[in-house]
This record gives sequence, structure tokens and C-alpha cells, in this order.
Amino acid sequence: MDGILLLNSIFEIFNNNYMPHGACYFWEPATLWSNVLGDGVTAFSYYMIPGLLIYFVNKRKDVEVNALLVAFAVFIVACGTVHVMMIVNVWIPYYDISGMIKIIMALVSVGTVFMLWKSMPELLRIPSPASLQEANDEIKSLNENLEDKVKHRTKALEEMNSELESFSYSISHDLQIPVRAILGFSAMLEEDHIDQLGEEGTRKLQNISSSSLKMNELIQGILEFSRLGRKDKTDSMIDMNLLFNESVNEIKAGENTQKVIELNMEELPSVYGDEAMLKQVVNNLLSNAVKYSINQEKIKIDVSAEVLENEITYFVKDYGIGFDEKYKHKMFDVFQRLHDENTVKGSGVGLAIVNRIIVKHFGRVDAHSNGNGTTIEFTLPKKKLLKPVE
Repeated sequence: MDGILLLNSIFEIFNNNYMPHGACYFWEPATLWSNVLGDGVTAFSYYMIPGLLIYFVNKRKDVEVNALLVAFAVFIVACGTVHVMMIVNVWIPYYDISGMIKIIMALVSVGTVFMLWKSMPELLRIPSPASLQEANDEIKSLNENLEDKVKHRTKALEEMNSELESFSYSISHDLQIPVRAILGFSAMLEEDHIDQLGEEGTRKLQNISSSSLKMNELIQGILEFSRLGRKDKTDSMIDMNLLFNESVNEIKAGENTQKVIELNMEELPSVYGDEAMLKQVVNNLLSNAVKYSINQEKIKIDVSAEVLENEITYFVKDYGIGFDEKYKHKMFDVFQRLHDENTVKGSGVGLAIVNRIIVKHFGRVDAHSNGNGTTIEFTLPKKKLLKPVE
């Protein structure tokens, strides 16, 4: 029985004895169509607004879809539906349905007003375009001031570095004169008066000569390190295979040791850089690999490379005495040595020069040791750069 009553109620909604709204216009075409067109365009516009909001939210992923935005969309759709029913009622008198839709629209409207009122304090805190522009101008001004300060400080630092390099170069150059004099007089003393010195005097003279030679080696290292800061870089495409082969042949020709030097080298990619500087890098790394392989009957050196998206990393591995990785941060500093002079001879400048050259090429240097030798890796950009990649 209840189901029949419900069906009758629905039937009554769609079947009533009301006159269509067009009768109120006396079916006057001008009045009728002006109302129909007005309602139609209004309904279309109402429906387009939520569609455009959905499009906007899909394109702007940074915009959060909140309850207030959804309420506005539902409210606008309800308004459009009311106008659609007004068009329908011109010919078909569905006033009951129209009334229900208006009640729904009223409820949605009240809910939207409530949500809008609740959100009003937050909405009022949204900065105005003028405030945003003022804030942007202030940020721009701060950035410009910061850039000026950075430029001035960078320039001052470059000038200080240049002065320091010039000072180091001058001092090192001037120190060569007395050191050469000491070496020369020591040689003359040993040659002309060796018989008068006795065993103790000869030992002391040899200490003077060896210390002077060590001092001269350090001075040459300082000069070489200082020259790098004064030298401009000239880039060209460099065949790294040729560079490593030339360097190992030079080391074999000039090496005092009778040990065999075996270079195992993969095919290496070419790279942009200053050929003379990178030749020095390769020479220093291969020389170090030979020096620190004192515990090996045959000196074995592996050279390989890894090509990444924007850079190339070259690896030089020896099987020598290695180093303690907790002191790795000192390896590329000037005059920092991780082994004593009695174990391996050297000035402590070679890896500092390597680091400086690679940094000058906007690259990086690193070292690893797992107890079975040392691996030095240096990374260079694949393309010619005018400044470091951020």
C-alpha cells in the first residue's frame, strides 16, 4: 500500500493541472523567448563556471581543493538548474519539481554563506595585490643588495688571493737564491775539504745538503702551486687515452726503480680542458701511484672512466700501501702528507695541485682506500663550462 501511495505521489508531481508558465505570457513570442533565452544563457554560464574551476584546479596543482570551493561549485550548479527548470515550466508545468530544486538551492546557499562567514578571517588575511607587489619589491631590493655584497666580497677575495699568490710566488722565488747558495757551497765543501771534515763532519754536511734539497723541493712545489692561480685556462678537446699513455711512458723512462709498471686502461672518453693542466694531473696521479706502490713487486695501475649525464668521472687505482680514510680530508691540502718522509718521499704538493686544477675545470676530486691500495677519482664536465654548475 505504501509503495502505491509513493508512486501516486510521484505521478502527481509529473501530472498536475497547473497551467504552463507560457500561458502567463499569453504565448507572446517576444516575451516568451526573451525569458527563455535569458534563462538559457544564464544556466549555461552557471554550468560553465564549475567546469572552468575544475579546469583551473587540474592545471594549477598548487591550488588546494577545499570545502568552500566545492560548496561554491554546488551552489552555482543549483542556480543553473533553477534556470533550466524555469525554461521547462514555460511549456510543462513541473512547478513541484522546480520548488524542490529551489529548496535544495536554498539549503546549499545557506551552507555556502555559513562556510564563507566562517572562512572570512582567513580570507581577510590574504594579502592584497599591492601588498604582494610591495613584498616582491622588497625581496628584489634585498636580492640586489645581496648580489652587490657578494660581488664586492668575491672581488675582494679574488684580489686577496691574487696578492697572496703573488706574495707566495715572490717569496718562493727569492728563497731559491740562498738555498742554491747553500747547495753550491755544500758541494764545494764536500769536494774540496772532505778529508778535513772527518766522519762526523761529513755526516753533518750530508744532512745540510739533504735538508737543502728538501727545502728546494718545497719551494718548487710552492712556485708550481702559485703558478696555477696566475695561469689562464685554454680549453680544447683532449684525448685522455693519449694523455695517460704519454704520461706513463715518461714515468717509465724517468723512474729510478727497476720494477715493472703495468698500466691497465679501459677506453677513456675525451673531455674539454686545458691540455697542459690535465697532463699535470695525470702525471701527478700516476707518479703517486708508483711512489705508493713500494710494497708491490710489480706496480699495477688501473685506469677507468664512468660517463654520466653531465659529467665524466676518471678513476686511477693503485695496489700500494693505501691510507687511513679518517685523514682523507687532509689529502688535497698543500704540504699535507699521510705517510712519513721515511716511508715515501715527496713534497706534499702533488695532490693539492691536482685538486686545484680540477676545481679550475669546475670538477671534483675524491679518494678512497679499502686496505688494498688507493683509488683517486676526478670528475670533469662533459661540456665546456664558463662557470660551475649549480
